[in-house]
Amino acid sequence: MAPKKLTDHLLAQNPDGFKSATNHPWLRLAGTSKLPTSALLAWLTQDRLYIFSYIPFMGNMLSKASIPSTSSREKSLEWRVADCFINALTNVRRELGMFEDILREHFDWKEGGEQATKETRAYQDMFAGAGAPNQSILIGMTALWATEKCYLEAWKYALSFKNEVPQDRKDHVLHTTLIPNWTCDEFEEFVICIEKLLNELAADIDQGSTEWVKCEQVWEQVLWAEENFWPKVTQ
Repeated sequence: MAPKKLTDHLLAQNPDGFKSATNHPWLRLAGTSKLPTSALLAWLTQDRLYIFSYIPFMGNMLSKASIPSTSSREKSLEWRVADCFINALTNVRRELGMFEDILREHFDWKEGGEQATKETRAYQDMFAGAGAPNQSILIGMTALWATEKCYLEAWKYALSFKNEVPQDRKDHVLHTTLIPNWTCDEFEEFVICIEKLLNELAADIDQGSTEWVKCEQVWEQVLWAEENFWPKVTQ
């Protein structure tokens, strides 16, 4: 019997926690266009701050990557891992601009004064820990996959309510920009790519080993952080 893939193991480890992180009431209200403006603004401003911890995390991971200099490097695991980190940085740079454009256009946002909530700080701490110099690329890749996998499934959950969106709300920024951003084919392909790389990196890691247990711990950290990152709303 083939050994269980790390990602399959993690998804089976705490299915209730994964559901709580990705089927949050905030997402249901976002998907049905019943989300209070204050709850959307709270999430936008905090996700913008989240990005400023994601960027140095990915920079740390890229600095650990071993990049082959041969012309045939594209097929090597080392290059594909480094390329994934580069793509993550490119994506998040675009999303930072997207957030700020939305905040200015739809909320008359003026920069300055936002403070990270304890929920955002939980993500900041997780990224700092997973990207620390003494941590392996496997641990960092687990953190990256966990966050992006949760985002993909969370926004797909929001999208599942599309038939409940009133006609006069279909042009809201949630439905024209935000939900499409994390449910498009390109983003799903990116998450699948991370998953494949993570499983390749973990292929020789024994279940129950120190590294394996660290991956489990990162997964649990992300599930807690993700569930609590969505602003509380009246269901």
